[in-house]
Amino acid sequence: MRIGLLSDVHANHSALQAVLGFLEDRGAERLLVAGDLVGYGGRPNECVELLAGAGAHCVAGNHDLFVLDRLPPTRFPPMARRSAELTRSLLSADVRAFLESLPLRLQADTILMTHGSLDSPEEYVVDEPRAQELLRRMPVEAPRSDTLVLGHTHRQWCVVAGQGAVPAQGRLLLPGGARLLNPGSVGQSRQRERRPRARCALYDSSSSSVEFLRLDYDVESSRRVLQELRLPDRCLYAPPRVRGRVRMMARRIVDRVLGGRP
Repeated sequence: MRIGLLSDVHANHSALQAVLGFLEDRGAERLLVAGDLVGYGGRPNECVELLAGAGAHCVAGNHDLFVLDRLPPTRFPPMARRSAELTRSLLSADVRAFLESLPLRLQADTILMTHGSLDSPEEYVVDEPRAQELLRRMPVEAPRSDTLVLGHTHRQWCVVAGQGAVPAQGRLLLPGGARLLNPGSVGQSRQRERRPRARCALYDSSSSSVEFLRLDYDVESSRRVLQELRLPDRCLYAPPRVRGRVRMMARRIVDRVLGGRP
């Protein structure tokens, strides 16, 4: 089966349209979404409706939970709090009910999917030791699974149990054993690139391979939506700043000291 892997859509409708169209053309038979359907972007209803209409299987991300008032605002930066307030005012009753129905974990055949980590939708799994720890827990927590799909970091990543990280570029043949896959963010690029791109992955269970994809989309259309709602451009394109890189390095050190937990 060919499975489209998505995460961190963040209500970016143009980016989501491009990703879903491409995956359909490539023969994806199933869609798995690792959370953060909303937050930051300006088209929450349209994105959720598009995913629901496509039959996507989704889990809740930290931004979805925040919009539903299931996480405190103190854990989110000002831009996220501002966009969440707007998202709450825009959500239709049906879309809110869809978000409220999302589980924190989802088992799909041999894939186990959650947003941040096995312990928290807010944890950034960014280093190999923590990834390997999670993979070692798979036989106990999900005996039928060989693939752990995470989101949250907005970066494409592949880690193989007992071997380490594999460059998340193009199509990869995956060796036997457990593996962690992060498809990157559909709707908010956090990479240093001249033009933001939508990220996703295509997993083929029959050939045990994964293809990491970076797609162009109508960025200007998404920017116009943000401008109409008086939201900043960083809602769709947030490349790391010097201060942000220092903060991320400090966070990684703290995660290692505390065993990788937030």
